[in-house]
Amino acid sequence: MRRIWIALAVLAAVRVAIPLAELAHADLPGLPEYRRHGLSGDATGFYAATREFLAAWGRLPRIGLALLALFTLAFCVWLVREWTRRPERRVWLIPLAAFVFGLVACADVAEQNASGAAVFGWPLVWALALLPARAIGHLDQNVAFWIGLPLQLAFNVVTLVAIFFAGLYATGRRSVGLVAAAVWAFWPFLSGAIAGHSAWENGQWAVDAGLHMYTEPLSTALCATALALLLSPRLAGMRLALAGTALSFATLVKLSNGVTAGIALALLAWRFRGERRRVLPYVAGVMSLAPLVLVYWPISYPKLFDNPQSWPQKPFELSYFTRSWSDSLIFDPHTLAVVLPLAAVGCFAVRRPWPLALVAVWTLVNPIFYSFYANTPQHPRFLYASLPSFFVLWSAGAVAVLRVVTATRASPRTSSA
Repeated sequence: MRRIWIALAVLAAVRVAIPLAELAHADLPGLPEYRRHGLSGDATGFYAATREFLAAWGRLPRIGLALLALFTLAFCVWLVREWTRRPERRVWLIPLAAFVFGLVACADVAEQNASGAAVFGWPLVWALALLPARAIGHLDQNVAFWIGLPLQLAFNVVTLVAIFFAGLYATGRRSVGLVAAAVWAFWPFLSGAIAGHSAWENGQWAVDAGLHMYTEPLSTALCATALALLLSPRLAGMRLALAGTALSFATLVKLSNGVTAGIALALLAWRFRGERRRVLPYVAGVMSLAPLVLVYWPISYPKLFDNPQSWPQKPFELSYFTRSWSDSLIFDPHTLAVVLPLAAVGCFAVRRPWPLALVAVWTLVNPIFYSFYANTPQHPRFLYASLPSFFVLWSAGAVAVLRVVTATRASPRTSSA
């Protein structure tokens, strides 16, 4: 595995270097020209949500804030003690820690005003990173960008590693994992090469690269990590709890990820149909941040329903299906014709039922869900969480085809010999 980790480190360096080079005005061939002009689009709402999170603590009664701090400190001490002294309970401590963290955050969210951010997962992470800047009294959009940028790049690196393990576990081949990770590393180039310059419109490239301070890099990292955990050969309680907690947080980052979490639960119930209790750590993980999702809901989407600039009057219609693909900035018929055949071959390369079912669900849930949403054509970023699993299928197909071609070329030589 040493060579594998070296290869992954190189690919991670490539994935990080691409947006940094564009940020430095390198204007790399095959990429759009990027010039930063502050936060824009939904990033302004996410930044406002981080400010609200930091400010809302001051609206809590001082005695309540003090008691909350004492409770949090006491829980952390107890958690460390239980973790070190009772290893058999660790599988439940992970969802419990996420649950308690969510409850503490709920106290803050209850004091927040609507900020314009439809979801709270990325603003929450961003706000925690901005605490030192807020403490010294120097926080603005520029500072927020430079603190948020390393986080966004780190999310893409996490996705890259998760894609490798998802490919390895799904097929049993390291080559598939490496090819899938390589596709992710070079996707900022490949998206434009396949879909054309339309892949760069509406800020899609900057969102994918981590330069736009949007939710997608974090959402994709969490979904890819959960997929790799559920595909792992030793699917014990700890990995189930971690996968469930990752998907719970992914739902806080992007509500549609809750659909993936629910279908994954149904698949786990099918896999462990003779011993359903084994699914409980996953259930505990998935439900761990549900209170925070529910408490944030009143100041999220309901505040946008009357704003046609943020929320369409008829958001979901069956009639949207055709134009969601025909008018897509990236995933139009041309792109699908290029990438789907190898992915179809990959479905046959992933032979075992469990990996195939998981990878298929991760790949199809978002495309099916957002096919009927009004804004999907102009926002293909909604489908980014499905890219890791799709790249696994695509790479499995590419490796399978390469093996067949290699074997075919070797056969005549063997016969002539």
